[in-house]
Amino acid sequence: MLRQTLLLLPAALIFCLAACKPEPDLPDDPHVPLVNPFIGVWKANTDGQYWQFRPDGTGGRAAAQAGPFPDEDDVKSFSFLFFDGKGTLAAPPSLLLLEGSPLTVTCYQFSIEDDQAILSPSLTLERVNGDPQVISLKNDLIGEWSADWTFDGEHGAYSTWSIKYYADGAVKVFHHGVGHQFENAYALRENTLVIYGAFRFGIAPVIANLSKQGDGTWHLTETQPNPGPADWVYTKVAAAQWL
Repeated sequence: MLRQTLLLLPAALIFCLAACKPEPDLPDDPHVPLVNPFIGVWKANTDGQYWQFRPDGTGGRAAAQAGPFPDEDDVKSFSFLFFDGKGTLAAPPSLLLLEGSPLTVTCYQFSIEDDQAILSPSLTLERVNGDPQVISLKNDLIGEWSADWTFDGEHGAYSTWSIKYYADGAVKVFHHGVGHQFENAYALRENTLVIYGAFRFGIAPVIANLSKQGDGTWHLTETQPNPGPADWVYTKVAAAQWL
């Protein structure tokens, strides 16, 4: 019996070492969760309607402060994207609303002082309740991706990107061919993705229809006229390549 036990010990040790071996450490992510200043209920100066921005990235309008506000599945609700204006060649601080059917994207530049938000061109919101906080999105894009990009039908040395979607509404992108790495903002409503922020995403919102393929990749087809549309293939990875 003792001999059998001794013979089993090496096998058990090998099994333990294999099972308990730690995975390689992933590099630290310097991303700081994005505090969204719009969370809460605001009153519009134009028509007296109340706007509600929820921590799940959706919102809606109502005639009364207490609502009822449309829920996220109601066509009268909206999804929203907040960009803080930071980063190289960035767009100004902006709030984008995704709403309606067919879906429309409205982009407001804004400034906030105390409990007043001024949205261009002529809209002012007064905070009724709520406090800035980090939002928490839930969608299948959250995580890291290796992306293949075809722009204006061209596919070449500049086609490789790394992309990481965060639950706080931020998206980190690295364009390998030109060495650009920066953070933008995104919103996802049904099968429509909107990205906004810096470099290619600063001229106008990039709007894309997305669909999951049978091989596990995601295909994105852009629809906006400016910047010119592109097609993407996303492949999920444990850790994308970054600068």
